[in-house]
Amino acid sequence: MPVPSDPQARSQTELIHDLNHGTPSQQASALSRLTAVGDAEALDAVIEYLQYEPTVPGEAGLEALQVLVNKYVPYDRYGLADVLISFLEDSDWQSKFGSVRLLSAYPNELAVPSLRAVIDEARAEIVTGSSRLLSAFNVAERTLQEAIIALASCGRINALPDVLELLEDPGLRPVATRALGLINSETERLHLEDLCEDDDVRVRDSAQWALGFMDERIEQLSRPPDQIPEPPPDRLSPIYWAHRCLFASEDDLLQFLIVRMAIEHLVLDSFIGEGRIPEQCRLIVRSFQGETPPGFRSNEAEVVGAWRYNWVGPQLRRVGIPDQPPTTDPQARRARLRGARIIITYPETLSSDGEGLVGFDCLFGPSFSQGYLYHVAWRDGDWTFAQVRSTWSSR
Repeated sequence: MPVPSDPQARSQTELIHDLNHGTPSQQASALSRLTAVGDAEALDAVIEYLQYEPTVPGEAGLEALQVLVNKYVPYDRYGLADVLISFLEDSDWQSKFGSVRLLSAYPNELAVPSLRAVIDEARAEIVTGSSRLLSAFNVAERTLQEAIIALASCGRINALPDVLELLEDPGLRPVATRALGLINSETERLHLEDLCEDDDVRVRDSAQWALGFMDERIEQLSRPPDQIPEPPPDRLSPIYWAHRCLFASEDDLLQFLIVRMAIEHLVLDSFIGEGRIPEQCRLIVRSFQGETPPGFRSNEAEVVGAWRYNWVGPQLRRVGIPDQPPTTDPQARRARLRGARIIITYPETLSSDGEGLVGFDCLFGPSFSQGYLYHVAWRDGDWTFAQVRSTWSSR
């Protein structure tokens, strides 16, 4: 169990102090913890740290941004742009890809020259096939698509000549058509209407999406002030705010385990930056006697309840626990496991003890499954968590 001196038990203020003034190992630990449990103030601190810390591990810094920027609105958007531009100039295509996705969400005109350079570099990579690894080639291709969207979002009307040129490339016409809608220039509306009759169905779909997007923007700008919705509190993004409003149980612990940990931390934090949130996820909660959670195949835990999460909405509802006896039929087993699933296993004395180990066994598809062990504790009037270890994985 963590003790007060452990990094897992340190407050956010202490973690930010470690990030700015600690040893390299303390900085790495603080960055990891802030990524998992930090709020908007943590995002500001991470951005400032990445601006002035040239030796920070790129992968850890980018992971922190991908989680926190998708969750909270940054205070210093120019500081964020400086950091993301540095990742654009990294030689690693995965870093470039993560950066362009964030620039699409939080565009900044300072990134336009770097985005143009990334587009040129990605096109050259794809044409020449200079990468020896298929995975790197695929990331370069995805980066090119996202960089075009980011360029339109960041450059707006100044990016129009770039997008019109990209429309001449047969392989890039669908994404360039979408980018034309993001630029939102009324002078290009007739052009988009013509593209709705294009021979390529992908271009037609993109043109219809672009026109719909432009009409939606006009409607938003024409709303009177009293019809503009209030922003979510604490600089939280609308998507995360909608999820925090989901209701699982009157029991604070179950609400925390299901909504805050399983859905927000393990689903949103893990997948929203990559744009691959599971459409549905089944959550099964079990309790056990003892200190260490039994494996997800064990019968030593008692099922407390089951819930079904839907990305569209979002929605969360309690469902019945089906009577499904063990089966040796491989096809029946695969059918049962189809779809995302999280099994939460917690000690039945967790509420009374105020701390304990909780297992989260996750299945997010046939090629990605992961098990985690977390320390969950009641501190300063709220539940908090810290990962102890990864228990098993399969990709």
